[in-house]
Amino acid sequence: YNIMHRARAEGNILQHLYFFFDDSGILHATNSVGYFVYAGFVFTSRNQLDNAKRKYKSLLIKIKKELQCTDELKAAALGKKHRRALYNVLRSERSLSVEVHIPRVYERILCSGKSICRYKDYILKMLVKKEIERIIRSGEISADSDIFIHIAVDEQLTATDGIYGLRASVKEELQSGISNYNYGHLHPPLFNATVEVEVKYCDSKCDYMIQACDVLANRIYCSYKFDNVSLRDIPNHYSLHQP
Repeated sequence: YNIMHRARAEGNILQHLYFFFDDSGILHATNSVGYFVYAGFVFTSRNQLDNAKRKYKSLLIKIKKELQCTDELKAAALGKKHRRALYNVLRSERSLSVEVHIPRVYERILCSGKSICRYKDYILKMLVKKEIERIIRSGEISADSDIFIHIAVDEQLTATDGIYGLRASVKEELQSGISNYNYGHLHPPLFNATVEVEVKYCDSKCDYMIQACDVLANRIYCSYKFDNVSLRDIPNHYSLHQP
């Protein structure tokens, strides 16, 4: 990427943010729980990310040995004890979620797979933007320096039509701002610098952080399913509600 070459040439340290997401629940009118959740983690350095991954992987290997299991461990199929242990190992890391109350979503969005995919991209984009605003306010990153944003999402069917994919719409929102032509509003960009965005759709079997997101998303989804608010009492967590 040009942004990385330029930073090296100018002797600057390029800012990075690493986001990971998985979902829980089905974004459809037939979902009896009435909620769809994206949840995940964000790291401001590679070192932070590697430490978290190491901790999670180490515990996961222990649990797999205990269960004599070689397959991927899905939160929904695990017992409470192991789910809680996997949640606790990363509970102090910065985490985030978007929770969609499905009965409030327009029917036209839920009527086709493509429009559902576009809506999922929209809510993820809004979650990423809101979290980056919070990180800028905390002073951990600067709005005046170039940044590379890495977003990894559990692989899923993505819409092939539409003007923008997730990568392009995140980049535009952060670097250029968005005009709302219907109301004449301009949302200013978050950065006065170059923003590069990379979006990867990952097979959770091969990615420990996506597996950790599965545990977190399942916990938040279960808080609605079993009407247990305490499951959403998560330290260092930002939660966005849609619509």
